Amino acid sequence: MSYYINLQKAIDYIEDNLEKDIELEQIAKIAGYSIPHFYRIFGPIVGCSVREYIRRRKLSRAMFDVITTETSITEIAFKNGFESHEVFTRTFKSAYGAPPSSFRKIHVEPHLFEKINLLSKSKENGVITLKPEIICKDEKLFLGIAREINQSESIKYGLLKKVRKEFKEMSKFIENRINPELYYAAYDYNPEDIRKEDDEINYTYYCCAEVSGYGKIPEGMVRKVVPKAKYAVFSYDGKSGTLNGETLNMQVYDYIDGIWLPNSGFELAETSDYEAINEKENRIDYYISIK
Repeated sequence: MSYYINLQKAIDYIEDNLEKDIELEQIAKIAGYSIPHFYRIFGPIVGCSVREYIRRRKLSRAMFDVITTETSITEIAFKNGFESHEVFTRTFKSAYGAPPSSFRKIHVEPHLFEKINLLSKSKENGVITLKPEIICKDEKLFLGIAREINQSESIKYGLLKKVRKEFKEMSKFIENRINPELYYAAYDYNPEDIRKEDDEINYTYYCCAEVSGYGKIPEGMVRKVVPKAKYAVFSYDGKSGTLNGETLNMQVYDYIDGIWLPNSGFELAETSDYEAINEKENRIDYYISIK
């Protein structure tokens, strides 16, 4: 276990200094090993060489900045530890097949390479800690109905099921719907509420469809714009009863909030979480907004 603890110190140091030219000697010193020994154990445990890890982390952070901000490419390059605009552009193009400026002209939802947490628990009460995809999702335009929900009342009276039924009856009036087989559930809540008891949690629940643009808004419906953001993605297969291919002995959100999140190294972001629901395929994709 000491290898994991010491390598995590090195990874934490790398994360705190990504904007700099990080010396391998200093990283090894932080871990408490000689350079040859550090280099030899880092790859097998982390899954790539230390230089490749640093490169992928810098590029991932830079990619996120490129597609979610209007910051100049040069500023992004320096912010993420590249010595020049030219070096950054060349490295970026080699990794992603096109220069960073091109990615601002097209809609992309790249998978991100996030900081590795070697000390996350592999199991908690017999449940495996999953590693979801981390992805930057593009802006979503939703149209549907919104209801204020208290968690304990929702469980007791089945409120969410009633809201979904109400939405489906109204959905035939929606214009510019992108995929009629999908509907979405979005949640607005205070991230601190995750630590409250059920009967104290209140949130706004949206049941909606994704649209390509807002035309006429049917009576009783509201718009919900979810901005481009970073998400951890969990996929529930209702046919097999598995989440990301693994069988759970608890509810999905109990797992995500109670086991995955505390061990993930991430925090909940202020952007809405949402679910993409496909009843025909009996599948739900959970998008958990993180930072």
